[in-house]
Amino acid sequence: MTISIAIAPYVTQVDVSPSGNTEIDISPVVTTIVEANLAIALLTSQSIIVTPTGTITAVTLQGALEQLAAQDFRSSSTPTGSNIEEGDTWYNTATETLSVYRETSPEFFEWVPIMIGNISPDSDTLDAGAF
Repeated sequence: MTISIAIAPYVTQVDVSPSGNTEIDISPVVTTIVEANLAIALLTSQSIIVTPTGTITAVTLQGALEQLAAQDFRSSSTPTGSNIEEGDTWYNTATETLSVYRETSPEFFEWVPIMIGNISPDSDTLDAGAF
């Protein structure tokens, strides 16, 4: 005679066929799983992918941050070099002035101070109407 026992994943009932004096001991079993060599992916600024936009052409977060940082200068001396581009900003720590690198005449670029309420011809005036 074949006896079949059906036990559901969450035991609420045990069916035994054919019926008889079958004993079943159902004890809760706790299974502990320990993973000794679990690999966890660590995110770094090099592994986070970004979509290039505007002047940012980098595809990683690290590259995008480096490109943004390269557009902004803080020093007491005038920034120079091949990495300076139109639209970059420079805060002169010696004079406490903010300047933008822009074209002041055809094919001629220079640092131009941005001043609030100044009518000087050699600076750009920043006011609410300028935006």
